[in-house]
Amino acid sequence: MSTLLKTPYVLAVILLVLGVVAGFVVGQGTAPARVVTVTTPVTVTITPVGLTGEVRIGALLPLTGVLSTFGAQYRVIIELAEKEINEYLAALGRPWRIKFVFEDTATDPKTHLDKLMALHGAGIKIFIGGASSAELSEALGYCNANKILIISPSSTSPALALEDMALRYTLNDIYQGKAIAKIMWLRGIRWVIPVWRGDTWGDGLSKYTTDYFKEICRASGERCGVLEADAIRYDPKAKEFSVEAARLNDAVSRAAAAYGKDKVGIFLASFEEAAAIFAAAKAYPILREVKWMGSDGTAAIEPLRDPAIADMVVKVEFFNTMPSPGVSPHGEKIRREIKAKLGMEPMGYTYFVYDIAWTIALALDAVNTYDAVKVMGLLPSVLNKYLGASGYIELDKNGDRSIGDYDIWAIVRIGDRYEWKVIGIYRGLTETIEFFS
Repeated sequence: MSTLLKTPYVLAVILLVLGVVAGFVVGQGTAPARVVTVTTPVTVTITPVGLTGEVRIGALLPLTGVLSTFGAQYRVIIELAEKEINEYLAALGRPWRIKFVFEDTATDPKTHLDKLMALHGAGIKIFIGGASSAELSEALGYCNANKILIISPSSTSPALALEDMALRYTLNDIYQGKAIAKIMWLRGIRWVIPVWRGDTWGDGLSKYTTDYFKEICRASGERCGVLEADAIRYDPKAKEFSVEAARLNDAVSRAAAAYGKDKVGIFLASFEEAAAIFAAAKAYPILREVKWMGSDGTAAIEPLRDPAIADMVVKVEFFNTMPSPGVSPHGEKIRREIKAKLGMEPMGYTYFVYDIAWTIALALDAVNTYDAVKVMGLLPSVLNKYLGASGYIELDKNGDRSIGDYDIWAIVRIGDRYEWKVIGIYRGLTETIEFFS
């Protein structure tokens, strides 16, 4: 890691105070005036203006709601990073310490914005937030208008690939859509029925995934495609999915009869409500007999380990993509911390949030002032020399991560337990897929 090393300094300034004593009359004489110059040395101590005391950074996390698994992991790792950063600053003799201020967004865009505005009113101008694209989208107008820097570890909507006050340390879903489409094709799926949450994230991921699948299909010359007439876009606020499950059953039954159930696949772009979707789907045997495909919204989430539905999740080989952290000297530390504190495997985004915390601190230390615009401007240079928990990070012109790989996650049964496991990887540079034995 590198930073601009700054030490407090004292600048001694010798001020030459010139006292001019004008001529004076002695008695009634007319002697010429005498000029007397007095030089007096004065030492003035000037202390540099810079960071001191507690420097607060907002941490807007989905500690509850349909991304609560994300939020739980993010909090553990931000707390770890805070401890490490403050030890680092103390070792350098810095007069400031970082403090992350946590707020629960409940995975709700309006709550996220309300909490951001409240913390901004209390003087906070730099945030880790926007865990979901819908949350980030809701906050962007306010952040841009008030020059607030917000950095997301997991917002992926292509609609938010903009030059604004948001940075995203993850790839956008143009890349994930391509990965999901290729994985489905390699699994033998030739007819896709998309099911997705109707928000900024779900709309974008569904579009790019199905567009790429249609490209693969056209290039293959095979009989294949996306069954768009049977697509299901559901309300993100929905809690119960019996109607959607019934519609899906009808669609899959028709497709299986026409093309064979081995060639039919369900693409589900969902968050933790996927557990309720699987619970409703269990009522229909045909939905257990086709392959399912998920995404980063359902990779490694806790609700799908519930034995009441996990048997079906395993049966349909519900594969999920999640940006890969790659290989890093910090990787095992992150894994140990999440396993110890939460008893689960860390998802890729958890490594990204560690890097966000550290690079904010390094940029703050370099600019030595609490200025969101200056920190944002310096971050590309910091990242250029920073090897973090997710490897090297390069941002594109929109402030999004520019390239990377995707781990493939699935639930496996180990004895009487259901566990998430990385079973393969999609390599973004070569667009190739490797499944692990």
